Amino acid sequence: MLLEELKTFVAVIEKKNFTRAGESLNISQPTVSLHIKHLEDELKASLLVRANKTFHITPAGVVLYERAIQLLHLAEQTKEEILWQHNEVSGILRIAASYTIGESVLPEILTRLHYKYPDLHVEVAIANTEDVEIAVREFRSDIGCIEGSVQAKGLIIQPFMEDELILVAASGHPLTNIRHPRGADLQTSHWVMREVGSGTREYTDYLLQSIGNVKPSKTVIGSNEGVKKAILCGLGIAAVSIHTVKAELDSGKLVQLKVDVPLQKRIFSTLYSPLMAAKKHVNVFLEELQSK
Repeated sequence: MLLEELKTFVAVIEKKNFTRAGESLNISQPTVSLHIKHLEDELKASLLVRANKTFHITPAGVVLYERAIQLLHLAEQTKEEILWQHNEVSGILRIAASYTIGESVLPEILTRLHYKYPDLHVEVAIANTEDVEIAVREFRSDIGCIEGSVQAKGLIIQPFMEDELILVAASGHPLTNIRHPRGADLQTSHWVMREVGSGTREYTDYLLQSIGNVKPSKTVIGSNEGVKKAILCGLGIAAVSIHTVKAELDSGKLVQLKVDVPLQKRIFSTLYSPLMAAKKHVNVFLEELQSK
């Protein structure tokens, strides 16, 4: 099996379309079809069942897709290991990060990384914690950065930073005039929160259970920036990472609510496959995280 043919097969599965797969690899659609045919002839198995303009992957295709991802990563790692002998760090590092880390923590770290390794290109995908874990397991990302808890079976998880979650409201919100808002005050307030599956939502649910297991009026927004802007507009109150609102707290646009419920600290962690443990790209990124 040729690596180029495996790349084509993976692209077809992930793009769900022969033409789009060809465009992503800068090859023609007939070449894509030829690569798939060569693989099917060599393996003596049907990999895709075509129907009109769509297709379905066969059980044999599922096996090849999983193995192809691993083989392509191993090929890339081999290339990198040879470059390491010449002290070169180049190529692409793919990071999947939860929203808080991706939006508020990584920019500074990636800036330092760029100045140290200008030939290293970084791609960051931002998603909730559950989706970050999936991206790492499926080798769509070399390493993940997560908040909250995950079932990391088969993966390596390492803490790198502590985070504090606080309750905030916009300056002028009625609760900001109360020195210590009580549980009843929080129960009757409108809440702005992240979606289920995010680390911040996990903490918000914990906080709500602590004040009486209530289900308040709420607005759900799928990003930290969206939550923050809604709070700044006066929509309600929110539990957020202190990293995401530091500038607004310093300027007085947001106010931390001093609640009696113990606020939670959590750990930011990296998550990666053992296959990535020896990858130079991953190691230089981990070193930069630990130096923060």
